[in-house]
Amino acid sequence: QSQKHIWTTLLHCRWNVFVGAEDYVTWEIAPGRLSDGSVVDIWGKTDVVSWDMPGAGAPCTSTSRPGRWRSFPYLAELSGEDGEVLWGYLCRQWDDENGVNDGSGLNKGRQLLRYNFFMLQADVLSNMRFSATRKRLIHSHDCTSSNNFAVGDETESHDESSFLSEEL
Repeated sequence: QSQKHIWTTLLHCRWNVFVGAEDYVTWEIAPGRLSDGSVVDIWGKTDVVSWDMPGAGAPCTSTSRPGRWRSFPYLAELSGEDGEVLWGYLCRQWDDENGVNDGSGLNKGRQLLRYNFFMLQADVLSNMRFSATRKRLIHSHDCTSSNNFAVGDETESHDESSFLSEEL
């Protein structure tokens, strides 16, 4: 009886653990406005914002940041203090990496004021081409404010935010 039980257990293995490739690709961009008026991609850490799908130079198709950074956009629903810490980190990281906080005052024009974080997606078509890109705003963040998640807070509207939502 026990031998029959062992064979039954062995033969009832799950074979559906191997799944096919996803039928879409995703990537993220985060256009941000600097204090000198220029627009940069703080997610890709570049001075040029490109809404195009990353090519062969990207670490992977889904993001311009490898490793643990891949989970960052999926934490978007955090709010309150947790959300402020998460999204504020991109402001601090940009400023630190661009010498804004080095004490010299020479790079104050590179200070990040605000940004929008987008997830973009395109379907893989049968001929190995891609559909039109769909764009979803994940989060808008004002780096000069410490209460982006205040309940009932009426924040100032920025008319110049059109740079952050370029139509594809």
